[in-house]
Amino acid sequence: MPTGILSVSPIEADQRDLRAILADCHGPIQRVRTVEDTLRSLARRPVPLIVCERDLPDGDWKMLFRQTEALPRPPRFIVSSRLADDRLWVEVLNLGGHDVLRTPFIARELRHAAESAWNAWQRQWAPATRCAGRQEARPGTVEHPVPERRSLGLRSGAA
Repeated sequence: MPTGILSVSPIEADQRDLRAILADCHGPIQRVRTVEDTLRSLARRPVPLIVCERDLPDGDWKMLFRQTEALPRPPRFIVSSRLADDRLWVEVLNLGGHDVLRTPFIARELRHAAESAWNAWQRQWAPATRCAGRQEARPGTVEHPVPERRSLGLRSGAA
């Protein structure tokens, strides 16, 4: 079972903050700086969660997200940016990402987003007891709806 978080950012301060805030969460945090390094890392060891800076030295979050969609158990994606706005948030969610966070990180927001993404990945991919097609919640967890990995856009002609 994959464990850990992959932090993808060329910004050292963001890497350091993420590591400090999530140090006790879900296993080791691996730090990489580029799309290429990320893909190499995922080939060696899959992870359930990627926290990715919007812009990378050799591409961007969308390029990396599309590459990870082909994996057998794609990780959940949280996009980070100093310029996070509603447009980026809508774009990330429409493509199937989990959340968008503004940097520098606010500890409470990062922990909540990481926990939510982690739980969603676990519900989707981890072996678990199922009852009448519904997975039973683990004690102490909060149920959150799992966003489907498809467009959230409105159909034309919808009222």
